[in-house]
Parts: sequence; C-alpha cells; structure tokens
Amino acid sequence: MSSEPKTGISGLLATDRDDLINEVTGLIAPTVLWFAVFLLLPLLVIFYYSFLTYQSFNVINEFTLTAWVDGVFGSGAVRGAFVRTIGVGVVVTLITLVFGYPLAYYLRFYTTPMVGLVLLLFLVIPFWTSELIRTFGWFPILGRNGIINGLLMNVGLTSSPVSWLLFSSFSQAVGYLQNYVVFMAAPIYISLSQIDEGLLDASETLRGDPVETFKNVTWPLSLPGVAIGCMFTFVLTIGNFTVPSFLSGGSNTVPTLIYSRYGQGLNYPSAAALSITLLVVIFAFVFLLFRVVDITEIASQD
Repeated sequence: MSSEPKTGISGLLATDRDDLINEVTGLIAPTVLWFAVFLLLPLLVIFYYSFLTYQSFNVINEFTLTAWVDGVFGSGAVRGAFVRTIGVGVVVTLITLVFGYPLAYYLRFYTTPMVGLVLLLFLVIPFWTSELIRTFGWFPILGRNGIINGLLMNVGLTSSPVSWLLFSSFSQAVGYLQNYVVFMAAPIYISLSQIDEGLLDASETLRGDPVETFKNVTWPLSLPGVAIGCMFTFVLTIGNFTVPSFLSGGSNTVPTLIYSRYGQGLNYPSAAALSITLLVVIFAFVFLLFRVVDITEIASQD
C-alpha cells in the first residue's frame, strides 16, 4: 500500500504543529547556545582542571584527586573558610532583610507607585561606580581618623578613636548592606505591589488591626519577594571578594581563598575544586529555599 499525504483538518493540524515546533526551536536555540557556550562550557573546563595535578607552579595534565582530598575535604582551613563564608552569608541576608523589608514596605504603602519606583531606583546610583571605589569609600567614614570617630570625640562620647568601626565584622556588614540592600528591597517591593488591595480592605472590615493584617495577609503574600531577595543577597554575599578583602580585617572567606591559591601560587586545580564546591553550596541553598517558598506566585498574582 502506498501512503497518501494527509489532507483536510489532520493535514492542517500536522502542518501547524510542525511550524510551531520550528518557531519555538528558532526562538530558544540562541538562548540555549549562549547558555551552553558561556556557562556550561566554562564550568566544564573548571571541573576538568580540578582533577589535574599541580606541581611547582605548574599544572600537569595527569588526573588526580589531590585538589579535592587535600585542598577541599581534608583541609581544616578550607572547612573553616566555608563555615565562615556561609555564616557571613546568612547573617548578611538577615540584616539586609531587616533593613530592606521596611524600606520596601514604606515605598509600597506610604508613597505613590511612581515615587516609590523613583526612590527605589535611587538605590542603584551607587552602582554607577565600581565596587572597589564603593568599598574604599568607607575608609574616610569608618577609619580611626574618619568622620564618625571625629564626631564621637567632638561630642565627648569617646576620648580615643573607636577601633572596631573599620576592619571588623561591623565594617564588613556595612559594606555588604550598602551593596545588596537594593537586591533585597526590589523583589519585596514588587511582591508587595501585587497584593490585592481588596484583601487588605477585607482584613480591615473583619476588624483586623495593622499587626494582624501584616501577619495574616501582607507577610504571607510577600514571601515570594522575600525568597528572591534572600537568594540574591546570599549568593552575592558568599561570592563577594572585595568586601572581605578590604573591610573584614583579614579573615578568609572562600572567594579570598580561591584568589590566594590562584593569584599567589597559580594552583589552578585547588582553586577550581573550591569554585565547584562553592557553586554546589549555592545550588543547595537555592534549591532548599525554593522548596520552602514558591516564587512562581510572584508572577501569578494579579
């Protein structure tokens, strides 16, 4: 039997399906290609280097687990750096949430949408300069001869400069807060903007006070924005190199450790193994966070 070409409705449906597949393929192909070339391929190269042999400032093309055994899992310094890095990421995320949520709440409920958006965009102005300049900008403010110490001594609150303002956990937290509060406030503001005013009116009609309305309506509906803000802040914090290098007072984090192994000893395998491990930690945090909070709600709210 010879097969005959499909005609009628079935033929039109088959043609439309083929055209749709071709259109979708044409649309997503550039994105997939970009993703593969500029993300997957570099990660595969880094993963490959983590199994090579390092000897006397040279990388030898011989497979070994030394970079993983000695440079990651068997090193107490590395374990301490990971604990410190994750701890800093969690603390900075919480501090940024404490400052970012009230800011987003004020812009949403106490300003007009246009004013709130403009004021939120003002937080982006510091990003017109480099992160290094923003970090060094705290030296004349928090230093021993800085503005804050000068004010404290002039009003008589202290007789000598306060040493813990700079090169300490405090200055490190300030540097992170300046850099990342916008990444926390912006998604929360968007999430708050999508809350139906009718729900807030219904809570007020049912004699719910502002605290109960926030607890039962505003906070639950803003959780997708909180989750996205926490993801941005945590990921950017634990991957930051500038702030811990210049404001922490010398305590190592994983990014500074990666830089020291790469920049000082050209130990590519060890630096690659640390980079992959840090990436796994980031993926684990994001996965667990989004298992708790469904961020798709931020796009489905009317």
